[in-house]
Amino acid sequence: MSEVKSYQIHCPRCRREQSLELYESINVKADPDLRQRLMANDINVVRCEECGLSFRVDKPLLYHDPARHIMIYMVPFSDEAQESGERQFADLLLRLDSLLPADIRPPTIGLVCSRIELVERIFLLEAGLNERIVEYLKYLLFTRNTERLDPAHKELLFNAEDSTTESLCFVVQDVATKKLESMLKYDRSLYTALSEMFDRDEQTPRLIELFPGPRISARALLLKELGPEPREA
Repeated sequence: MSEVKSYQIHCPRCRREQSLELYESINVKADPDLRQRLMANDINVVRCEECGLSFRVDKPLLYHDPARHIMIYMVPFSDEAQESGERQFADLLLRLDSLLPADIRPPTIGLVCSRIELVERIFLLEAGLNERIVEYLKYLLFTRNTERLDPAHKELLFNAEDSTTESLCFVVQDVATKKLESMLKYDRSLYTALSEMFDRDEQTPRLIELFPGPRISARALLLKELGPEPREA
């Protein structure tokens, strides 16, 4: 079942405090409408009783689709706070592990850091794609288009709607403005070739080594490789 919890929240405009029920987790098998609400950006969106402002409360959220064996934990954090987000994720895994019988293996759970990254991962997994291979394709796009795709300022998002049997589509998003700028297409045959290569036992560890997790992200990997941007004097 989906889980809600009461929080004391201050309105960002008028600062009025009110008690609100926010989702801790959503189970789209038990509550199918919650998937559509998530896609419509209507999960944990509240309205201030004082000034009428509607706003979204960004907080950790567990997404569970038992029918498709999908479980993703969203912990909102910035590029600079990834270690903190990963610690929260580790705490969740410990809590889940303590609730399971000793003979039951804990489920595989993905980690994302934003609602848009959560939506992207859901579409990706529903399409039956391997998230590590898709992120590897993004890695290739970033490194082969360094002038156009600076990971410090641009993000690549998988576009399930426009992807076809011939190509995988990715949307370029400006990190600062969140605006979607353009679309790139990648020959799907390369994804198929990579899938066949990395499915071999001797190749899979190389892919896991490149994207060890818990957050599987080409952009995060590139930002780590590039190091912090120099600050202005």
